[in-house]
Amino acid sequence: MHELTLLVGVTKEIGEVVRENNLDHVDAVVLEVGEVTTVVPEFLLDGWSVLSDEYDYLRGSELIIDRIPAIGQCRDCGANFALDENEGRCPVCDSRNRDLVSGTEFLIKEIRILE
Repeated sequence: MHELTLLVGVTKEIGEVVRENNLDHVDAVVLEVGEVTTVVPEFLLDGWSVLSDEYDYLRGSELIIDRIPAIGQCRDCGANFALDENEGRCPVCDSRNRDLVSGTEFLIKEIRILE
């Protein structure tokens, strides 16, 4: 379960932000997770419920996951399209010759602090 290793890295990054900004508590963390990553969102949520209790600044915080769709761009006609909806084929010209535009992300999008 590499999700736990990823979450440890996320908590370290958040810890740096907390220290740099003299914050006491984080209310929520929003992660962007691409559809074609090997990251399982449910495992992230399970790991967060355990790991967040280990840090005072994260205790009781919420993890929110924004899934980023896998989008391809056709090399033949330039159209952008959702890979899963079109089974990897361009809906305009039916080509499989494409580049991946999005869907591989794993980013801290937002750290929410309620006043």
